[in-house]
Amino acid sequence: MDDHVPGGVYLCQVDKQISCGACCGLYNVADPSLDALMEMLTYRTDAFARIPRDIDPILAFKEETEARESQKRPFPEFHHCPYIGLVGRKRLRVGCLLHPLAEGNKGIDLRGLSFYGGMACRAYFCPSYYHLPRILKEIVRKVVRDWYLYGLVITELKMLTVFFEEVERRLNQPITKEDIIENDNCFEAVRQFLDLKLHWPFRVRTSIGLCNYFFKDQLYPKPPVNYEAIGETTSMYDTIFRELVSSFGSVNELRKAEDLVDGIIERLSFGISLNSRIGVCT
Repeated sequence: MDDHVPGGVYLCQVDKQISCGACCGLYNVADPSLDALMEMLTYRTDAFARIPRDIDPILAFKEETEARESQKRPFPEFHHCPYIGLVGRKRLRVGCLLHPLAEGNKGIDLRGLSFYGGMACRAYFCPSYYHLPRILKEIVRKVVRDWYLYGLVITELKMLTVFFEEVERRLNQPITKEDIIENDNCFEAVRQFLDLKLHWPFRVRTSIGLCNYFFKDQLYPKPPVNYEAIGETTSMYDTIFRELVSSFGSVNELRKAEDLVDGIIERLSFGISLNSRIGVCT
């Protein structure tokens, strides 16, 4: 537990490879693929390392970065910070190039030069801090492979909540972190679900892409799934489908999507149940 953050679990900088830059607008770019982001972040990090840590060069870096990169945004009013780059000794995760602990800053906090200012960077916590159950935060932090997927899924508050609530409903009991972390089959089932964020075959082909607008103002709500177009009623997995920005061209596609999600939930539920029975027997 971390008593210094809302909800008791720190989500921003987790370990050497896991961190989140979603609130900095990291994924609010024309091409949010891993390769494109790595190219962008690597260039920024290298370029920022060469500039003096004075106000004018830092502000000039911002201007040059924005001139070099496309400013086409899926969510135009969601600020994308040009000062997000790669941090850590081996540059294995994303983070703020202006942070006092970032390489070359010598403990000086330069975040006051960012768009929202230093106080916002220090004090803002995304809705997942406040509303995602502690157990789910801890599970996601452990299961994800890298910063790229972590930043995409940790803000998916509704999708994560509904998924694990359905697992608990089938088990008729709360899950624990140990249910997932200490069971390889369950661990892989959760990872398979999180991977849907990257590889969902029924995602609408729109400019929204992978980016999630998670702020309270609801400026860019995710579109509802049009079940009427295929003569169907609302799916029991509607919340998950909507959060994944889904569209189904036929009843057959809808059934495939339902079977895919249901199969993961069933695999996870069965794995937890089986492990519990084995534990009782031993």
